[in-house]
Amino acid sequence: MKKKILPLILAIVICFAITPTASADGILVKCKDSQAYSERVASYPDNYYFNEPNLAYSEYLPCGEDDGLPHLVISWKNALDIAIAFSMFFYITGFIGWSGRSYLQTINKQKSPEQSEIFINLPVAIPSLVQGLLWPVLAVKELLSGELTAKDSEIPVSPR
Repeated sequence: MKKKILPLILAIVICFAITPTASADGILVKCKDSQAYSERVASYPDNYYFNEPNLAYSEYLPCGEDDGLPHLVISWKNALDIAIAFSMFFYITGFIGWSGRSYLQTINKQKSPEQSEIFINLPVAIPSLVQGLLWPVLAVKELLSGELTAKDSEIPVSPR
């Protein structure tokens, strides 16, 4: 149990470590004030797909003084937006992975699992998808019970 808690604590400390805020003074300027940005926009074709975004960039975004590229400055005002996007990505990818894992484990108990890998068996796949919705709870349960990880004796070590 101690071996499992120490890496978890270390990961939490690393994720939430306080770092000094970097200043963009002298590096970023308003896009409308950047000579490099003006040159870059002048070289673009004259159509809607280039003009409309560049109008917005020039008004609201800072650009690199040397390269003229728009930059998005991340601040604590945007933290919730980033956290929501990350959480959705993490949950959806976990759902896909857990559903696939559950499906493969279920069909491996059948007499012809290769056939079910090629042609998806819907009566087996649908419960696997429903089970995948609860993947965070199931992952914690299996991690604590030891079912999710392999024992050291089950992992082959190549001779040296």
